[in-house]
Amino acid sequence: MSDEHFTVDGTLLEAWASQKSFRRKDGQGKPRGPGGGVDVDFHGEKRKNRTHASTTDPDARLFRKPKGSEPKLGYLGQVLMENRNGLLVQTFLTEANGRGERDAAMLMARA
Repeated sequence: MSDEHFTVDGTLLEAWASQKSFRRKDGQGKPRGPGGGVDVDFHGEKRKNRTHASTTDPDARLFRKPKGSEPKLGYLGQVLMENRNGLLVQTFLTEANGRGERDAAMLMARA
């Protein structure tokens, strides 16, 4: 196995949390439907990871990959591949943010 030719690539892994579970952390916002059902009206509301969280999967983050696509709740999965022989060397799961792939690459390269 080569010790010089490596590639890190990442993908968005969707969480099992629905968009309707992504609610304001402070409890404010538009009221739920009658009887506390699943009818949640979030249209026109700016939803950010800073102010919102999933009630069913609090670690999942709202993330958009690739740019221009719809944002989804999920995590980032990365793989470290050895290029010369095409071997998968290591995998890593990170929080969905803009730094996950770079941070994972550094951690996997050190290991």
